[in-house]
Amino acid sequence: MNNWVHLSRLLIIVAGSVLWQTNLKAEDLQQTIQYEITPYLWLASIGGTTAIGGGETPPLDSDYNFFSLDNLNGVASATFSARGQQWGFLFDFLVVEFEDAQLQTTPRLNGRIVEAAASYRLETVRNVELIAGIRQQDIDVETTILNQTLQASVDWIDPFVGIVYTSALSSRIQLSLRGDAGGFGIESDLAVNAEAMLRYRFGDTFSFKFGYRHLKVKFEDSSLVYDVSLDGLLFGLGIRF
Repeated sequence: MNNWVHLSRLLIIVAGSVLWQTNLKAEDLQQTIQYEITPYLWLASIGGTTAIGGGETPPLDSDYNFFSLDNLNGVASATFSARGQQWGFLFDFLVVEFEDAQLQTTPRLNGRIVEAAASYRLETVRNVELIAGIRQQDIDVETTILNQTLQASVDWIDPFVGIVYTSALSSRIQLSLRGDAGGFGIESDLAVNAEAMLRYRFGDTFSFKFGYRHLKVKFEDSSLVYDVSLDGLLFGLGIRF
């Protein structure tokens, strides 16, 4: 991927962020915008297949914890959001370094998933928001089988659209359901994301989040076939300011 492509993608992300923030300020000029940052941990398992350089590697086992703490070399993840009365902005990143030396194939993966999206609360349908944005995935895969090591590094950006449903179950507990789909053959063939989340508010500043997330991605180019699903529990601490 040449430098011009990376520069173009960066400009798209920056321009989109500025536009969404402008919409927020224009709409909520007389109102307070709520900001929140949520560090989180996604305890996901993996299932699917990969093929590096045209040679298929053994299927990934969905029974072992891909993000188990024993196999993690490092992980960092957080979500930042800004929300007005109708418009909202979301930025999310996940960085993980994984290696499982106990398996015969010794898989290693460095993954970076960055997401930027805007949301719009519908006036005609209660508790429902439309969401649209882009999700960049930057994947480095290495598999050692006996004395042979296969490597591939790819990155791509998928557009996605979806809906978010939010409902207050009590004065302190809130339920949020999100579903979105992307890819559409532009870069990846398919990208499906689904999430169910419960939020418990301790007060005006802090809240505990607990939920479940599923991410299915199917990507293929000349160097890598990546047909993988990630599923697992998610824990986070929301901090409003």
